[in-house]
Amino acid sequence: MLTSKPLFLLIVLLQFLVPVLPLFGIGESIGSRAVADGIPPELPTGIFFSIWSVIFTGLVLTAVLHLRAETYASARIAPPLMLAAAGNSVWMFCAQSYGLVWLDFLLLLPIAFFTWEAAYRLDQTQAYDGTGRSILHGLTVGLFAGWLTVAVSISVPDLGRWMLERGPSDSVWQSLWMTLIPASALAFVFANYVSRNGWYFIALAWGLLGIVVNNWTRLGTHALAIATVCVGLYILLRRLRFGARGSYPAKS
Repeated sequence: MLTSKPLFLLIVLLQFLVPVLPLFGIGESIGSRAVADGIPPELPTGIFFSIWSVIFTGLVLTAVLHLRAETYASARIAPPLMLAAAGNSVWMFCAQSYGLVWLDFLLLLPIAFFTWEAAYRLDQTQAYDGTGRSILHGLTVGLFAGWLTVAVSISVPDLGRWMLERGPSDSVWQSLWMTLIPASALAFVFANYVSRNGWYFIALAWGLLGIVVNNWTRLGTHALAIATVCVGLYILLRRLRFGARGSYPAKS
């Protein structure tokens, strides 16, 4: 029977397999489905989704190190990361196979919760000692949690358009603010109640930059791009100016 350690490694490796299923005729790529009816203003351009390769690699390295030499920090973050990775595989398969907007949105929520739980647990360990392993943990957990914040935020207007029977080019300002407001609120909650992890904000900034590039280059909606820049800078400057309380009260 598989123990939790090899199961963790198996699940994170599975994430590399699911995205290639459309090459074998199983489902349609998520990118193709996302722009099937047009390009929405909140969708980052394709290159920005390459952050998944960094997250997946970080998860594999984390799982391998946890299997070889468990530490207190890896034991704390392994369960929620394993559940998040499992949920992510399910989400990718459903998004590729069915493309149901409401289902995709609902499946993202528990994944985001488990990434935030991993970030909270890592923050609680206070295991930021500058070693390669602590950097790996911080990077993997932070990027995963930050990118799930982006994923949830850009799914909100998609859900709204589906409920109102609108197209991607309808009410573009509403779509943009339906992304930026949740992203800002989630960033505030994360910094003040979940974790001090700075990689979270790097992932969030990367996603917002993708939205800027999408609006400036692909859609030509320059005002939306400028608004996104303003909100992104506000989020980052607020984090730099006021710091983060994280999972415990003392400020860093």
